[in-house]
Amino acid sequence: MESGTSVRVGDFVLPLRMAGWMLVLVMQGFLLTTGCTPSSQAAARRGTAIVIFVDFSQSVRSEARALFREDIENRITPSLSAGDRILIAPIHDKTLTEFRPLVEAAFPPKPTFNGWFDNVLNYNRQAKEIEAQVVRLQESIRTQVADVFGRRYASLQTDIFSSLVLAQKLFHDEPRRKILVLMSDMIEDLPPYRFEEVSWSPATNEKILAELGAKGLIPDLSGVCVYVSGASARSADIAARIGDFWRTYFERTKADMDPSRYAHVLLHWPPSKSCGLG
Repeated sequence: MESGTSVRVGDFVLPLRMAGWMLVLVMQGFLLTTGCTPSSQAAARRGTAIVIFVDFSQSVRSEARALFREDIENRITPSLSAGDRILIAPIHDKTLTEFRPLVEAAFPPKPTFNGWFDNVLNYNRQAKEIEAQVVRLQESIRTQVADVFGRRYASLQTDIFSSLVLAQKLFHDEPRRKILVLMSDMIEDLPPYRFEEVSWSPATNEKILAELGAKGLIPDLSGVCVYVSGASARSADIAARIGDFWRTYFERTKADMDPSRYAHVLLHWPPSKSCGLG
């Protein structure tokens, strides 16, 4: 055969078109073995969606709110990167009926690079532009957070359950990894539930959970990684009993809620790569 219509592969001479297909198959095999498949690339680029509910009820002390602000500004915001999304909303006595985000921002997606088609200089320029956008958005979030905590938000009661129902709606069809942060003392006090007045026991827990289930207040949080920062009560014993209730509650929601992430302060941040994916 003429060299223009065929190619030698080892001891074989193959038509040029067949050799081309063999090259494609070899490259596909290389991508599969190295893990660089389109689906894995998409997973790496999808980013993280962080929803933060901040308790502005009167039961939360000003010192606790100062810690909430510090954690958002100095720990959560710096961890945001290309492809991420953040939403901050209040917990108060009208969480469900008067929902309005206090801060919301979506970061530009991470650039992709294909060595076969993309120009390295163009890719590097695009990457630097996105890095600059990320920095600007981080600064904008800090400014907005300072403004939010500088206002005098206050409510007499805390409706945490409605916040969790909203979280399910906010995460619906969200392609990013899902992280929920509750900055609250976790003391529900919207009637008929006043947690500091409850005589806690396993039977009481089951009774409340049954009532909540009947009211549609146990949402499906499958695949959501949950953090609680600010958990407290008037005594260590009550705080522990309330914590036991919430751990059982989150089990019913199917959320990823490790007990180590339920605490008085924000622990184990940033989230591990497996958080919410198990």
